[in-house]
Amino acid sequence: MPRSRRLPLALLGVAALLGGCAGGPTTDVVLDARPSVAAQPTVVADAGPPGPDNTGVPADVDLRPSDDLYITQPGSVIDGLDVDGCVVVRASDVVIRNSRIRCAEPVTANVVQVENGATGLVIEDTEIDGLGEADIAVGWSDYTLRRVDIHSTNDGVRLGDDVLIEDSWIHDMIRQGGLHPDCIQATTGSDITVRNNTLDVYNRERDDLNNAAVQLGSETGPRLLERVLIEDNYLNGGNYTVNVRGDTNFQDVVFRGNRYGTDSRYGPAMAPGGVEFSSERMDEGDTDFSVTTAR
Repeated sequence: MPRSRRLPLALLGVAALLGGCAGGPTTDVVLDARPSVAAQPTVVADAGPPGPDNTGVPADVDLRPSDDLYITQPGSVIDGLDVDGCVVVRASDVVIRNSRIRCAEPVTANVVQVENGATGLVIEDTEIDGLGEADIAVGWSDYTLRRVDIHSTNDGVRLGDDVLIEDSWIHDMIRQGGLHPDCIQATTGSDITVRNNTLDVYNRERDDLNNAAVQLGSETGPRLLERVLIEDNYLNGGNYTVNVRGDTNFQDVVFRGNRYGTDSRYGPAMAPGGVEFSSERMDEGDTDFSVTTAR
């Protein structure tokens, strides 16, 4: 039997796109409200490097079916949903937790789209699955990811201003046509922190190293990247696992304390002079970490 497509009534001020990802009539639905519990993030004890056992939906959570979501009410809390579709966030201080989002055809560029003017989005303990067809999982600015499992998209996350990614697992990117898959990518932005994540762009099932775990720099002009910190992550895969374009316009870009796998085509990192690397190490103790100078 097909599962229900009815939205649960426990959400706070959410409008649903009843027409589905591919289009169709749009109906706004006003649902019952509940007090916001978004103020404090869930605290989880250290369970080792981010991976299948400590990211995504906790095992004891029962998910309720949902269609696509437009979130328009500030302070909305989305908790325990199995979203068969995509999510558009048009309000500030929204929390999405303990949920699964599966979307192959986003209504905008991303599976989870943070619209301009929406700030303070937090996604935690959630799985985002692009089903092998979606381009980008999350973008662009003013959001935090904690213990999020992202996979099966072309790019994991796009980074703009005021972004924090921590304790998350971004892996198994799937190449879409002639695009080059990355776990995280930034073309312009400021105040970006990527800390204690597993970023493994290598798709083993397809034996595709893809492009990079971390790709920084713009292909579309002299945009500025500033105050970027990438620290204490496990990084693997790609042509170069870290690729900072030689023509990148940047200030204060720092890689610190990261560990690199050996599944790359050319080496662990390529970057122009001025990008700071400190306390970086390879996964194999007898292999020295090195940076190829980008031109």
